[in-house]
Amino acid sequence: MTMKNDFKLSDLPKRNIYEVPEKYFDRLPAQIMERTAGAGYSPAPWYAAAWKPLKLAMAPLVLLLVAGIVYFSQLRQEKEKSAVILATVADEAIMDYLSTYAVLESSDFAEMPSLSDPDMTAEFLNVSPKAAEEELEYYQLDMTDY
Repeated sequence: MTMKNDFKLSDLPKRNIYEVPEKYFDRLPAQIMERTAGAGYSPAPWYAAAWKPLKLAMAPLVLLLVAGIVYFSQLRQEKEKSAVILATVADEAIMDYLSTYAVLESSDFAEMPSLSDPDMTAEFLNVSPKAAEEELEYYQLDMTDY
């Protein structure tokens, strides 16, 4: 097979391969008018114009609502877990922790029923009798004031 190297558009025959039916363009406007007039035009309802922006605004609002529900349910579950965990700690362990890391008075422990022993005051305050006497001498308390 030999291919023809010199191909020119000008060598192609020029003829119209499409045929238009007779008086087609004369009848076309009348046919269009008949079809559209018979369908009847009804204006769009008043809310149709607001529907598209409303749909666009609803998507982030729904997403925000779902995220908020998930966040607050997680927060509530964490609070419940911490309350359960703290309830399992013994009163003695709480007392040891507070006496080591906090500055407290014995009245702060009045609500703890397992710590109602009166001899535990010095243990709570971590004060020896000698240190208490030195502190009282520093303030020079006068017995007549009481």
